[in-house]
Amino acid sequence: MRFKHVFRSRLWGLAASVLLGACAGVPVRDVRTQYGSLDSATSSCRQNPALCARMAGEEVVVPQAAQRIAEAGISVAAVAMALDSELRVRIEKALTECADDARSQVLIDQWGGRSPRAEDCHKPAPGRDVTLAVFLGEEMHKAAFKCAEERLVRLHPGGFSFEPRYRYDRKTGKTTLISEQEAQALLRQWRGDELKGTLRPDVVIHLGNPLRVEVVYDFKFPCVSNEDPTPWSRYPEGHPHEGFSQKAMYEEALRAQAWRVVPRWGILP
Repeated sequence: MRFKHVFRSRLWGLAASVLLGACAGVPVRDVRTQYGSLDSATSSCRQNPALCARMAGEEVVVPQAAQRIAEAGISVAAVAMALDSELRVRIEKALTECADDARSQVLIDQWGGRSPRAEDCHKPAPGRDVTLAVFLGEEMHKAAFKCAEERLVRLHPGGFSFEPRYRYDRKTGKTTLISEQEAQALLRQWRGDELKGTLRPDVVIHLGNPLRVEVVYDFKFPCVSNEDPTPWSRYPEGHPHEGFSQKAMYEEALRAQAWRVVPRWGILP
């Protein structure tokens, strides 16, 4: 990942003076609470995240600062982009470390700390009815999600979701969110076909609403350690998104960039 550091530094230099002036005399509270809920001082930000700015390196929200930046004629969106680039680096570092740790820990717990050979990956996992590759991938995802939640709840409280489910209509361009309760209800009613074609990325970073997406990440865990990075899956023949990749559909439906998180490789397009 490469960011436009020159642009960011110039924009931040301009915005910082406005932010500092705007923040003078404004009480600031720490909003890090369990599982990302915001305290009462920041309820206005919850209602309108676009008016809130996050100071670099702090988990505090300063709505007045963003408003005064707008009054000064500076684009709030541009300043938010500069601030978010710093946060994004931290988020991606956390996700990369979680992917690395998840792979290492699962291999220690499930495979004696060794990396499987290619021929092992296609065999059934011991005591399981799936291949070793599938089993290890599922276990690594679980470990990565647990790690990511612990990290993201501090870095971006209230601004992330794991495996949200979206229904996307390519004809109308409309994207809707399906709650886990709705999905389970359809399955109980033997209406699982209605979920066919729904999209379910691993990690969605958003503006407090899973439909206001900033960036999408998918963990990809290769079975063999020296394999090339696991590519994006492509939807098979007969699927509603036949011929398209996961990445293409995520980006089209959610209008945000989608990236892979691969152990030992990091963040990849």
